Amino acid sequence: MPRTTTHQTSFLLQVMTLGLLVEIQLLAHRSHAMSADAGTARCRGDQAAALLAVKRFLFFTGSATSGPATTTLPSWREGTDCCRWEGVGCNNVTGMVTALNLASRNLAGAVPDSIRNLTALEVVLLGSNKLTGPVPLDAHIFPYLTEVDLSNNSFWGTVPASFFTQPTLQRLCLNMNRLSGAIEEFQNPSATLTYVDLSSNQLTGAIPTSFAYLTALQILQLDHNNFTGTLDLNPFVRLKNLTMISASYNPLLSASGDGSKIDASNNSITSLNLAYCNLTRLPQVLRYLPELGDLDLSCNQIQGEIPQWIWRNMSSLNLSHNLFTTVGRPPHYVNIMYIDLSFNMLRGAVPFPSNGDRLDYSNNKFSSIPQSSFLRFIQINPLLERSGLTTYSVNLANNELSGPIPYSECREQYALRMLDLSGNNLSGSVPPYLLKGCGQLIMLNLRGNHLDGTWPDKTSESCQLQLIDLHGNHIQGRLPRSLARCQYLIALDIGGNHFTDSFPIWMGQLPQLRLIILRNNNFHGPVSISPLVEKNSSADYFSRVRIIDLAGNRFNGDLAPDFFKSFKSMVWDPNRTIAEYDDYTTVSAKEGFISYLVAVDVAMKQQYMRVSKVSTDLVVIDLSSNRFSGFIPRSISNLSSLHVVNLSRNAFGGNIPRELGQLARIESLDLSWNHLVGEIPQELATVTTLAWLNLSYNDLSGRIPSGSQFSTFTSSSFQGGNKGLYGCPLLVKCNLTFVTSPSSSLPPPVREGSTFEDIMLWLFVGVGFGVGFALTIVLQVVCSGRREKIAHSAR
Repeated sequence: MPRTTTHQTSFLLQVMTLGLLVEIQLLAHRSHAMSADAGTARCRGDQAAALLAVKRFLFFTGSATSGPATTTLPSWREGTDCCRWEGVGCNNVTGMVTALNLASRNLAGAVPDSIRNLTALEVVLLGSNKLTGPVPLDAHIFPYLTEVDLSNNSFWGTVPASFFTQPTLQRLCLNMNRLSGAIEEFQNPSATLTYVDLSSNQLTGAIPTSFAYLTALQILQLDHNNFTGTLDLNPFVRLKNLTMISASYNPLLSASGDGSKIDASNNSITSLNLAYCNLTRLPQVLRYLPELGDLDLSCNQIQGEIPQWIWRNMSSLNLSHNLFTTVGRPPHYVNIMYIDLSFNMLRGAVPFPSNGDRLDYSNNKFSSIPQSSFLRFIQINPLLERSGLTTYSVNLANNELSGPIPYSECREQYALRMLDLSGNNLSGSVPPYLLKGCGQLIMLNLRGNHLDGTWPDKTSESCQLQLIDLHGNHIQGRLPRSLARCQYLIALDIGGNHFTDSFPIWMGQLPQLRLIILRNNNFHGPVSISPLVEKNSSADYFSRVRIIDLAGNRFNGDLAPDFFKSFKSMVWDPNRTIAEYDDYTTVSAKEGFISYLVAVDVAMKQQYMRVSKVSTDLVVIDLSSNRFSGFIPRSISNLSSLHVVNLSRNAFGGNIPRELGQLARIESLDLSWNHLVGEIPQELATVTTLAWLNLSYNDLSGRIPSGSQFSTFTSSSFQGGNKGLYGCPLLVKCNLTFVTSPSSSLPPPVREGSTFEDIMLWLFVGVGFGVGFALTIVLQVVCSGRREKIAHSAR
């Protein structure tokens, strides 16, 4: 399941960003009101001159939405009142510039030193531009600064330490730049600075201990830098106003703090994020943070036990990707909205809390599920349900769970949305309550277990399922017809089971179905659209399907000539937008803020590969290893978005359709082990995207077409059967001479493709002639010398 640092942290930052944007708008309105007041003083001449000097160094980069522009800040004109210029605010009495708001204006260039003449500046908002150069502000020159936002630019150099001693500064945002070097320790720390964001830079060295003496500090964000050393959390606990410390993604940074000799009774820290650092143990100071509600220590190297004191009422607990081995069961009174303990080495029983929204315990070694608590901790929180901010999910994939899936009363008050039990050793049958009782379930993944029995025909009338994955079990019987109620179903994967049924044409009218995997079961009979369906021309059957895999079954008979015309989503129309093809770039089950990516196994290029992130661009038809016969329908050529076609190991006869050359996006084509006859169409040689081809074990004849793409294929693409085939890369009648390409006017000749085997053959032939010729000369010389010696002795 996709993962961010934490859900609640993201939401908090979104709220803060929204608040900042509102503040910016109010500032602009206030500045305009100050300027428009008839009783205000006009801008001073030196202030206007300084602003015009700044304008001369900046240029407008344009944007895709606003179109090209030739004038930067058009209202900034010499001879006009600068207090009425866009983005400028002035003091009503002195006419000095006090506010400069040029955020998100596609401005580029370096801010010149002339800005230093605007010494009365209080607010400077230059964020989200393309500005470069060193940080243009210094608190020594601008003594009245209250807010500075230079974020999301390309400023470089060091962070001026004067910002942290400025007596009036409240907010400092330097994040998302190219700032580097160490931050110096500073004297006389500010008593007004509440918000510091230095994240997403290239800062190095130790985090200054002076930060812990910014007495008004509420939020400190240092993520995505290269800080080193150890962050001592003890002094930060003394700060009564501090609510967040975030220093994730500093891979050489560690953290310490035992909490001893500290009065933490007035501590307000609610969020601590130290993911992707260099932690090897839990800082003990955490147990002395009573308000802590959001803890992210993921992707570290912390070992041993998850202590009992870690369990408390929290919004989010993320200890994933560590080396923990044991964990105790949470107390019955603990409520945690989001818990992620995935990718550790935890053993024993799964520790369910008494209440929670999202639990990810995947990729551990848990061996049992407490019967009394399975799924019973998930209850609707009315407030969160109305806000749409919650998704109830349980992920226990890739553990060592065994035995049957525990029973649970999954009723309406249990709002389970996603359940992943894949990759375990679970046995027994699929509990009916998962389909009928859990009416809100959108994703059910039971892949890779030992489940057997039949699939219960108990699907809820109000089925919300988007993804069903039962691949790799031992389930048998018919595919339940009640699945037709799942009108939101996007992907169905029941491959690798023992289902015995006919082709589920009744699933064709599911309007959202994109993937259908029936591989390696006992499906049988013809695959066709019934005459009743054909008469109903208004019906769209399988119209959105982009991957259909029927391989390894007992389907038989001819494919109807118009069979492939149903798959309308496989037809590429250059006049359509991407949005018209699909709503998203990846196939996924979605609920609220959470999306579960659909993963499938695809036979492609002679490999059976796991595609863990299925793009909506991936288009596959796999009918291999069945008993299909007759001709390959020419209508397949209309599916111009196809990437993979596998019709191997059937009984198709007739010629290879020339129309396959129209599949301009195809990468893998396998027609091997059939009864195809005739010549290989020259049109196939023109498909430049074709990276893998297998036509072996057929009855093809004639010359193998030449072409730039065919020259990359080895003899294994053609040999085996096909006794009448000849030409490169086969050894039969392979022309190794250079020929001039008729389509090229350049003098260098173009070779008809040859393989390594052909070259080695001629090399050995040449060596053979050379050795034979050399031996002949040597023998002549030796024999001649012996004759002369005999003649000399005779004399």
